[in-house]
Amino acid sequence: MTPCQQVIEIVSRFESTDIRRRGGPLPVWDIGRPGIIARHRHQRREAVAACRRELLNALLGWPRPIFLVHEPPQEYEVPGEWQPAGKATWLVPPDFSLDHPAVEYWLFAIGNWRIYWASAPVEGDWPDAFRCAASELLAWMRTKSVQALIESFHDDTDWVVALGTAERPADAK
Repeated sequence: MTPCQQVIEIVSRFESTDIRRRGGPLPVWDIGRPGIIARHRHQRREAVAACRRELLNALLGWPRPIFLVHEPPQEYEVPGEWQPAGKATWLVPPDFSLDHPAVEYWLFAIGNWRIYWASAPVEGDWPDAFRCAASELLAWMRTKSVQALIESFHDDTDWVVALGTAERPADAK
């Protein structure tokens, strides 16, 4: 299974009110936590958390390079050899683990990060993945050669997951 097929399989398996495609058949999904008074809130929150974890673990298992835009990992004592790759952008180390307590806080309590699969770090402005149309986000990804993107909103409440059209960045190893 290709990396992009893996993402499609994961989001398809978890598809629900909280995990849904944006823009019809385009490969862009919105993943949000259910509200405080939502029916079956506990089960829905667990499903969203499981989907998110599977998506991140899948992406982290793909060929490198993988980039993360966020606050400096060293300031939060996130383990690993983090190499700067651009403005607030880090090359994700191969041994990066979601299970470390510092990572839990850095990613899932703070939020406001993006992780992506591309042959090189993205330079310049990013679209607002939470507000733009799926077609607009995918067009921007094509121009920047971003093949997969997961973006987290503040406090990690919502995510956008998007897949580019090609299966592998040109320089991925």
